[in-house]
Amino acid sequence: MKAENNLTGQLKPLLFFLFCCYIAIAGCSGGAEEENDPRRPSFTPIVGIDFYEARRSFDNGLAYDSIGFVQEPEWHVKWTHEDSIQIYVPGSDSSFNFAITHDHDSFFHFARESWKVIDLNRDSLMLQRLSLDGLKVNKIRSNVYMRFYSKDYLGQLGKPLMELRKPRKQDTLFVQEMVQRANRNLNNVDSSFSSKTYPKLVSKSPMLEIKRRQQDTSELISQSAAYEYLYPEYDIVIHKAYKDFNYTFSILVGPDGKLRLGKFFVMPEFWESRKRVLTGVVDVYLQHLLAITPAMTLGLPHNSVVYLKVRGRMDKT
Repeated sequence: MKAENNLTGQLKPLLFFLFCCYIAIAGCSGGAEEENDPRRPSFTPIVGIDFYEARRSFDNGLAYDSIGFVQEPEWHVKWTHEDSIQIYVPGSDSSFNFAITHDHDSFFHFARESWKVIDLNRDSLMLQRLSLDGLKVNKIRSNVYMRFYSKDYLGQLGKPLMELRKPRKQDTLFVQEMVQRANRNLNNVDSSFSSKTYPKLVSKSPMLEIKRRQQDTSELISQSAAYEYLYPEYDIVIHKAYKDFNYTFSILVGPDGKLRLGKFFVMPEFWESRKRVLTGVVDVYLQHLLAITPAMTLGLPHNSVVYLKVRGRMDKT
């Protein structure tokens, strides 16, 4: 029995040493497998090539969605190394450099976003922008695809980049359908269609002051740049009003410039009376004191929503 205990004691250090060696070898093997993963694309073949975004769309192939948000191709990128990318500021020669971190498979992180490489060669590449919930990909929101062409390939196509970036036939047909729906339902906020060319409201009387509300820096950090045209906001002050008041509500701007009351929030028992008051504000003051230009998408005027904060002042002297 004593001999057995001695033998066991001698084997323990040896077994521990062998176990550590196994873990080290397994770890090295796993790293090598990741490096040689055939699913991981290499950026080395495209290092130094300028790529220009020619098309950005949702997974249904359209550049527009049903509320009026539009995907616009504007990126110019260049891989400077296997693990770094240069992204140019749209419309300028300025650029920013970002490190590229490989996640797994064909998933990468750069420019504070997560991406999947769909295809990659020296003429073109396609990226899918991913939306993450923690460590998981949100498949519903990861629905934006970006197609890039190299500078040389664009030269071979013989078609200007700006021409390639224009909306396609299917985009035009979809927008026409959304515009028709919006213009059939002029009193329905939920059927309205937003636009980058949102409704413009300009005062035509000293009785009314109006200012387009701009998002501050902190708001822009937490919101999409599209927020400003999807939800255009105006601050309005009406002088010599029938009384002092302060209301927040939305209005629908029709394709002909006609204003209609949209949505507002109030206790149910006050809804009818508030509706009468706001309808009066819209019809008596806003419709007559504003020069109105309706929203327009692809040359088509349409019903769209703007959000207002309206203050009335009696201006007693």
